[in-house]
Amino acid sequence: MAESEKLPPTLGALRQHILRARVQARVWSQAAVTQQEQLDPLENGYHRDSDDGQLKPTTTDVPPAPEAIAEMVRCQCKGNCSSNRCSCKSENLPCTDLCLCNTQYENDADTHYDSLESDDDSDG
Repeated sequence: MAESEKLPPTLGALRQHILRARVQARVWSQAAVTQQEQLDPLENGYHRDSDDGQLKPTTTDVPPAPEAIAEMVRCQCKGNCSSNRCSCKSENLPCTDLCLCNTQYENDADTHYDSLESDDDSDG
């Protein structure tokens, strides 16, 4: 299972599902009618696939997470984060609790923040 599949559905996904259910309910409610009044599927939870031109369900109309969360960097380091292979260090960001390194104050950015905090403490 992909990590994104563990996320709960968004309100945008619910909205698109309701629109698709509305189209289906309209079809079923008019099953005995010869001249059905169809809803436009392109305005009700479906889109036309650019590859084959088929109608496909639109799963959501909003991103699954806020932009700030989607752009968060998380390193996969197994040990210290001193090399440029560390994605946090390469982005000049401190390692966070999301990082797999499970260490604190390992990369240069963290050392910089640590020294700033110690300077503030010594002034008091």
